[in-house]
Amino acid sequence: MKFLTISLLVVLSSVTCRAQSCLGFTFKTGTTYELATFSGKDKPTGRINYHIDNVKAQGGSTTLDITATFSDEAGKQRSPYTIHYTCTGNELIADMSGMIQGMSGLGSRDMEMKLKANRLAYPGKLSVGNKLSDGQMEAEMLSGGNTMMTMNMTMTNRQVDSQESITTPAGTFNAYKITADVSLDNRAIGIPIRSSLKTVSYRTNDLLFDVKSETYNKNGKLMGYTLLNKIN
Repeated sequence: MKFLTISLLVVLSSVTCRAQSCLGFTFKTGTTYELATFSGKDKPTGRINYHIDNVKAQGGSTTLDITATFSDEAGKQRSPYTIHYTCTGNELIADMSGMIQGMSGLGSRDMEMKLKANRLAYPGKLSVGNKLSDGQMEAEMLSGGNTMMTMNMTMTNRQVDSQESITTPAGTFNAYKITADVSLDNRAIGIPIRSSLKTVSYRTNDLLFDVKSETYNKNGKLMGYTLLNKIN
């Protein structure tokens, strides 16, 4: 693991549009974000490109279909994968499956992901001292109809610790620092694989993705980080 860079059943109405505003966010079809990834020793490891494909108004919420593509430092691309975001009148709900697919090249394998739980929510406005709800993702990785791996990721103790000025290649941002504990409980062919991590992310109230994120092992050693490289 080099970095940790993560469906509505009833649709009352569905209108595809090019741009939507929700909770201070402006979502526009065609917008792209590029995040640069680094090892814990500051070595560049690649790029993650996110492209907003569709913005829809659905039953009082705004939903986004986003294509994510990871390229390593040599320019070799993994297979693209799709993630989904939902903005309600109260919170932004992020798709945690992109975090899993971004690990160890899972997106390039001939596997199907079957989600059982998938939710990471942010309030409409962040403020220092906020306690955020837990995030959870449960999934099965299937190949030829057979379960090859089960995955369970939980994010707990999420809180907004401070507000800091963060500079990345995309600019300087007045960002909120969010810390969380991450627990991974996976099984590959019946063999348990467990690990504990800590994450620190910096985000604003008007950008979809973190401007910076860091992943630490249980001993506090930096494993890797990402920086927002550009927005188009």
